[in-house]
Amino acid sequence: MELRNKDDIRNEILQTWLRSAWVYPFEGPDGRNYLRLTPGGRLKVRRRIGELEKNLGVEGEELARQEEAGTLPVEREKLELAMMVQAYDSERRFIRSQGGVLGTPAVALEEEAAEEAE
Repeated sequence: MELRNKDDIRNEILQTWLRSAWVYPFEGPDGRNYLRLTPGGRLKVRRRIGELEKNLGVEGEELARQEEAGTLPVEREKLELAMMVQAYDSERRFIRSQGGVLGTPAVALEEEAAEEAE
């Protein structure tokens, strides 16, 4: 079995998302390019988060926190779940910042942190 690093796996996952039209490149106000979830991609990511959480027996939010802390093990499915949670959460925050109204989130990183602080 070939060992790969997180960056290789992350790039492979992002390429799969691009080919599947789950994401598209977007130029931000700072001139940098970002990937945004398509509306259909948001739905597919939401479904896939539920599937992976069930299969792995772990919460996606926990894996996203581990990824941010740099403690997530190099396992493709766990890394993909963490990336999906981060992408889904940041996409929802962006839509809300633009005045969009969304339904109940599948996962919520920022709201949980705000609730814990209260």
